[in-house]
Amino acid sequence: MSTVVGQKTLERGLRATFVKAYAGAEDPSEIMPFILETNSDGRDEEYGWLGQSPSMQEWTDERQLKALNDFDYSLTNKDYEATLSVNKNDLKDDRLGNVKIRINDLAVRAKQHPRKLFFDALIAGTTDLCYDGLAFFSASHTEGDSGTQSNLLTGTGVTLAQLKADLITAEAAMRGYLDDTGEPMDESPPKLGVVCPLGMTSLFEELNTSVQISNSSNTMKGKLSAIVSSGRLTDGNDWYLVNMNEGIKPFIRQVRQAPEFSALEDGSDNGFMRKNFAYGVDSREVFGYGLWQKCVKTTNA
Repeated sequence: MSTVVGQKTLERGLRATFVKAYAGAEDPSEIMPFILETNSDGRDEEYGWLGQSPSMQEWTDERQLKALNDFDYSLTNKDYEATLSVNKNDLKDDRLGNVKIRINDLAVRAKQHPRKLFFDALIAGTTDLCYDGLAFFSASHTEGDSGTQSNLLTGTGVTLAQLKADLITAEAAMRGYLDDTGEPMDESPPKLGVVCPLGMTSLFEELNTSVQISNSSNTMKGKLSAIVSSGRLTDGNDWYLVNMNEGIKPFIRQVRQAPEFSALEDGSDNGFMRKNFAYGVDSREVFGYGLWQKCVKTTNA
């Protein structure tokens, strides 16, 4: 009986370690302006309503009713886990301090997991589909009377002067997108952010602060409200321009279950037969795509 009570006490202590570490861990706050976070109460959720809301027009007779778009787009939640296996003797031999360190690290990595999912979705955007049935980054987007539109651009290079020119082109493309009636989608000035590989970070920082580039006035100075980089972006010459204005974002994080701590100790077959305990975290969520019009990818050979 004392062993069971001891193990339950152990589990509670490690759970408390996890909860405290998770609460105190740094949020992946730099990616949050790019993401619409939604709660899920089932296996999947439908996002067929994505697309354009109607613009205002003169009311001359009856209201012109426009139904919500009915695109075939849904996001199915995925299961994620991370688990530590700990030998029972290690706990008995007063090595609990080491286990707590690992549990603490497990919590920190769980808190940072959305960052990985965000960059995975960004990288997969040239193949994974968004609400209109095309790849999120595509040169063939079309909706109603919008005509063919592209959020996949070819850059001119990665020198400072070339990045300036390509940033101007990407912003112009973003501000020129039309809705399904042929009207400008969003005429408010966009709050711009750049996502780039680590090696391009200093270039965009210089572009955002320099008064002059190649002896010409830098009209893009101060245009970027955020510059986010990651080693996960392995193509060192491609970058992304994101519209961070409020409303529907270019990426969706759908959460069914936030990370939870669990343990298998003496009461499990593994603990009883093999003297191994297991401590882990699991969650249910998925990343998907919102409005493609709010993110432009520029590629360079």
